[in-house]
Amino acid sequence: MRRGDTPAAYLLATHDAQLRGRVPEDPPVGAVIEQDGPVVRTHYGTHGSVDHGDLTGVDIGALVRRQRDVFAERGEAARWTVHSHDSPSLDEHLRAEGFTRGWDRSVLVATLDTIPPPPRVPSHKRRVRPLSGDGREYEDVRRLAAEAGPQRTPLAELEADGLAWDMQVLVLEGRSGLLGAGWAEVVQDTEFVSLGGMTAPHPELVEGLAEWARQPKHRYAPSPARHPRYLIAEADGDHRTALREIGFCEITQATSYQWNPPVTPPATRPVTLLFGEPEHNEIWDAFEKRFAFKPSTTRYPGIAEPPVSATWDLTALKGERDTLVEAIQAIVERGLVACTRPGEFLYWLDWNHAGYRFDPHRVSGPGRPRWPGAVDPDGDYYLYLTSDLRLGTFGHPWEDTLCVFGEDLLAEVEMKLTEVLGPVLRRGGRTSGGG
Repeated sequence: MRRGDTPAAYLLATHDAQLRGRVPEDPPVGAVIEQDGPVVRTHYGTHGSVDHGDLTGVDIGALVRRQRDVFAERGEAARWTVHSHDSPSLDEHLRAEGFTRGWDRSVLVATLDTIPPPPRVPSHKRRVRPLSGDGREYEDVRRLAAEAGPQRTPLAELEADGLAWDMQVLVLEGRSGLLGAGWAEVVQDTEFVSLGGMTAPHPELVEGLAEWARQPKHRYAPSPARHPRYLIAEADGDHRTALREIGFCEITQATSYQWNPPVTPPATRPVTLLFGEPEHNEIWDAFEKRFAFKPSTTRYPGIAEPPVSATWDLTALKGERDTLVEAIQAIVERGLVACTRPGEFLYWLDWNHAGYRFDPHRVSGPGRPRWPGAVDPDGDYYLYLTSDLRLGTFGHPWEDTLCVFGEDLLAEVEMKLTEVLGPVLRRGGRTSGGG
């Protein structure tokens, strides 16, 4: 801390330096991040958010108009969070451009080391524990979170962001059952852990999340991160009081501003991460039943290839694999776009791993999220499927083959894939004989 700084001033300076106007290395699933001077926009395909650093010397009116115009062009609602120590003119410029003022909350920060550990009480009274894998409990927590009102990061939004390796959900359990839940995420490349929210102001949940954040390594973190030192939250009312009582310091106020486009934004993001949800299990179950999927490292082809299908030998790629994989990926992507209806979703599945549901007409290209998954079965079974299973691809990692099925998709891709991969190996599950 610099001489003369109060704890609040030091924490505010650290907050601004590390959290505001940052561009994360790993954007949320299906999101696009764009930078415009001091402004960082995150576009989710359904809505977007605006963050910014220091606006000193910036034409704020022109900056706000530019952001509004970008969201209007995309047909997305915009959410802009303003802090009480921002330029006083920012409020008036936002209002002038049609932004409506919404909620106000305190921004509170605590040093992790000062938050006490959760109480060690007999299990038959109150205890904090991680959310179980039980589907019913997860749905109960989701319901409570949705009813809890505005949060720094709603649980549904955190899940949609697909950052499961850097987040934790804890529940508070009492004699009568579930009393509440809280969730937090490690903020990449900073010293902060963000308390996304709580379903009710239970200090035990904050203490449990702080204990989790103090762990030297986070089990699912994809890369080494700066060691967390601070826990940040946004709260008002009883939640704010509870946080102040366990040592949080109020550093500024946050106010939301909302702008809505003249058109109705899409209801869903272009890409959704799936793993373990009923939807993910159901599409796998349907595929396994329809195609008699039998995973094996030695028994091929692995599925009952449909009558209208063609299978290519990928070992033909050999030393040129990296270059040619890009070519076959582009061929299949164009074919899937041509054969799916606007608004129709595709699935990309990776056996025993997370998959994606995505809209092929809203991914790939400038200003759009990247196309999920891959055709080439790099170490596991990779599939693209429509929800009705009428067309798709199946990559077998051990046989090193690619099966394409569905009359429309074959018509789009067969000639081009043959140019890259050579003659068809099997047609409708039967050895083709070279053509």
